[in-house]
Amino acid sequence: MTHRLGLVLLLVACACGASADPARPSDPDAGSGAKGGGGGGDASAAAPDPDASTPEGDGGPVDWSVNGHLLSAQEQAAVSVIAKDVVPRLEGDRDARLTFAAQGAWWALKEGTWEQPLAAVYGYSNCNSSSGDHTIGPTAVCGTGRAWQVGLAAVQVPGHSVAELEALVPSLFPGSTSAALLADVAAKAGVTTQATADTITNSTGTLRASWLLRVPAIGFASLVPEEVIAECIDDAKSWCFGTGWDETKKFAPTKAASTVSMTDLRRILAMLAP
Repeated sequence: MTHRLGLVLLLVACACGASADPARPSDPDAGSGAKGGGGGGDASAAAPDPDASTPEGDGGPVDWSVNGHLLSAQEQAAVSVIAKDVVPRLEGDRDARLTFAAQGAWWALKEGTWEQPLAAVYGYSNCNSSSGDHTIGPTAVCGTGRAWQVGLAAVQVPGHSVAELEALVPSLFPGSTSAALLADVAAKAGVTTQATADTITNSTGTLRASWLLRVPAIGFASLVPEEVIAECIDDAKSWCFGTGWDETKKFAPTKAASTVSMTDLRRILAMLAP
């Protein structure tokens, strides 16, 4: 598959396989997406007990190991969000939903964006520029055509239109509105200033698209079919696998190892998801 808006040309600077690690914010104070930023306003940011023997959900003790590596407490917190707020919203039977969610979870996990408080994961916004990759604030917009990775799904913003994303709302969130979803995800991202929250809720264009993609179920529904399945499962694009940073070394050094990681994530989600 050809990347939208010329993203293939930007892969050298993108978190999807760069030798540097753009998934890690270079400026910890650069807005709600910065590592450690905005966590105080999100009660859901409390991480699960990293002890793998601790019972989670209704399925009994959870083995939190993925491809032989125990997930950190912060990674566990992100997986728990996927289990409770993504899996139940997807289309298809439970088996298909678990597989789909595990594929998206593998991508985001290997991108290395989950090693920060959960509020910062919700608000994560990593922009590529001529000076490199850096996190940007909640109302900032990345340059046209630049790699721009957001949210729990670690999905790229370029190529996704507001119309496309808002069309997902009725099936994923029956009875809700995009404005309500934006207000909710902004709060989960630690946005406490009313003016900023209003800017997000009333946003248009690429800023609105970026925040819609930060709604986990919308991010996953947008990411998995075209990027994960087409490029990493049906194909084996170079940015899918590698050893450029710790998380990809652990969970996606090769296509075979990535398949193991997806299988393990599916097992965990099956224990946690309704």
